Amino acid sequence: MNSTDNEKKSFHSGASLLNVLKSMTAITLMGLLVLFSKSYFDDGKGRGPSSNLTPASAATPVAPPAPSVVGHVVADADLSVGREYIGRVEPIQTVLLKPQAAGQIEAVHFKEGSIVKAGDLLFTIDDAQYQATVSLRRADLSKAEANLSRAVKYNERLRAADARSVSASDLDMAASDVLQSRAAVEQAKAALKLAQIDLGYTKVTAPITGRIGRIEYTKGNYVSLSEDPLASIVQIDPIRVSYAMPDRDYMEQFGAFQSQGNAVYDTTITLPDGVRYEHKGERDFEDPAIDAMTGTITMHLRFDNSGGVLIPGSMVRVSTKPKKMRVSPVIPEEALLADSDGDFVYVIDENDAAQRRNVELGTEIGTTREVISGLVSGEKVILRGQQNVRPGMPVKPNYPSTDGAKTPAELARESGYDLPALSPGTGQDNSSEGTN
Repeated sequence: MNSTDNEKKSFHSGASLLNVLKSMTAITLMGLLVLFSKSYFDDGKGRGPSSNLTPASAATPVAPPAPSVVGHVVADADLSVGREYIGRVEPIQTVLLKPQAAGQIEAVHFKEGSIVKAGDLLFTIDDAQYQATVSLRRADLSKAEANLSRAVKYNERLRAADARSVSASDLDMAASDVLQSRAAVEQAKAALKLAQIDLGYTKVTAPITGRIGRIEYTKGNYVSLSEDPLASIVQIDPIRVSYAMPDRDYMEQFGAFQSQGNAVYDTTITLPDGVRYEHKGERDFEDPAIDAMTGTITMHLRFDNSGGVLIPGSMVRVSTKPKKMRVSPVIPEEALLADSDGDFVYVIDENDAAQRRNVELGTEIGTTREVISGLVSGEKVILRGQQNVRPGMPVKPNYPSTDGAKTPAELARESGYDLPALSPGTGQDNSSEGTN
């Protein structure tokens, strides 16, 4: 064998060895891949690289983030709800001026529609006849007094004379004349008084202070006792507003009516043009019986009307609110939850953790509810986001800004109620309108 043949054999031997090494390397890599896959997937279920770690070296699970919720601060509110009624303005006094003396009207001393005061002269009726009657009655009185004087003196003379010269009948007659003369004097005085009264009727004066209406009989007209009124006067200050209150509303405050006198309601009225009247009303009286047809009792209020704004006969809107406050915590119905154990809320404690709290609910006021027990003013509850919360779970509360937000009172008014909010723990009304 020559050298060329030896070189070819050596070459083929080297190539075979190289192929063997490549094959072994590929097999080794495939084995490693199989081992890695087996460690990564256990029985076909992937557990990740950490599955080869022992329990002692396993990583601690990461807690989920606290859910975000909308919080609400519980506030007190006055639950003594106000009500509104339709009222009518009425004068406390109305006077029809009818003539009490017959005669011709000589003068009218007022302007129609003006305010007159009690005692002001309004009409003058011709008084010549009445002056003459007074003079006649005065003369009759003088005559009667003269007769009395004569009878007294005669009686005294008879009694002073010797008893043997005066009969008993003369003494009795003299005493009787004295008594009759005295009666005649009294009669004359009464007649004079009547004549003076009739004379006074010729001067028609205002019996009350108020606004006088139109003149029915002007100067020159003859009036008699049977004529229609000369004019009418209506008292306008103070003035009365009357309205019908349902018996149910009246009975709610019946105890206050019996014990507190006027201090039962804060009452205001709204004029026909929608303006709130500046003065509050005072209880005047109420009818003694409930109307069987309507089931209402008529209430009467008295108002200052020095400006003359309230006109008799006009209709107004009467707003009433009990003076006695009924303060209680209120929460929006949105914060309430219920299950087989009853109504409850999630209270946010000082660690921002949600704690279940059972509550006893009271009156429904618009979109809010009275809380009889279970919450106090100032506590924080979850308003929205309760579906993601479990008892004891940390939460991330967000309290919406109150700037421009609607208060419980405003939310209640939207439902037709009047519910002024109170400062927590103070029991003081924070509404800008005041009571009523």
